[in-house]
Amino acid sequence: MRFIKFSASSVIGFVADNLVFTGVLFAIQDRVAHRHTAILIAIVVARVASATLNYVCNRKFVFHSKAGVAASFIRYWLLVAMVAVLSYAGTSLVSWAGDLRGWGISAAKIIVETALFVLSYKAQRRWVFSRAVGRRSNFA
Repeated sequence: MRFIKFSASSVIGFVADNLVFTGVLFAIQDRVAHRHTAILIAIVVARVASATLNYVCNRKFVFHSKAGVAASFIRYWLLVAMVAVLSYAGTSLVSWAGDLRGWGISAAKIIVETALFVLSYKAQRRWVFSRAVGRRSNFA
């Protein structure tokens, strides 16, 4: 049941990310000199907003965490950074190994992101929102 809640929280984050991205993009696209700059700004703002919402949903409704907010928030953002790096590295590696182009790269990303989704769930359950983190390693 917890994994289903985690999946629902991720869908909420996905929707929020896209809504914020679209809103910010439309708000700034005519005020920024380059389209790519507007896209980058909108992506960063949307990702920060959606990840923060996802943290709150996961902490309160998925894992019912009693872990300290500051410590779990820092661990969450470290995990976000690690997942981003692993997503890039994994997608690049799979697309390079398979000499993929276009849709093949998109398929590789879906495979990598699916594995990272499961990894993120486990890391959040055992590390980000665990009260035992300060006492002993609980990620293994």
